[in-house]
Amino acid sequence: MAICLSQHAHPALKSLARLPRLRFFELRDHHEAYGAGAWAEHPDCMELHLELFRFGPATVRTMRADLAEFKAMALALGKRRIVGLRTEDGMAVDSRWPRFTKLFGFTGQRVFQAAELELD
Repeated sequence: MAICLSQHAHPALKSLARLPRLRFFELRDHHEAYGAGAWAEHPDCMELHLELFRFGPATVRTMRADLAEFKAMALALGKRRIVGLRTEDGMAVDSRWPRFTKLFGFTGQRVFQAAELELD
């Protein structure tokens, strides 16, 4: 299995590290880590964050197999869907996101912006 649970967030996901609801993981293939992510359970869905370190046909094939594992996990938990989220610091929107998610069967792509207000 290429999904390896981790105790800590990968540096690429540092903005998510403080969220206690998230469980972090690394995605590995026979070469090395090809991505990192986090997931959380919600009443009707699984929240999934993903950051890939490389991309290409072999990575897409491995990612499809890993996504099948996530689907099985979500179904075993009684979830109806997986919601893929991407966090970008600042105001930039990643225009590749819709095409990337469509490769794996995701639909309903939309832009979501958030801001934080720390309380003392």
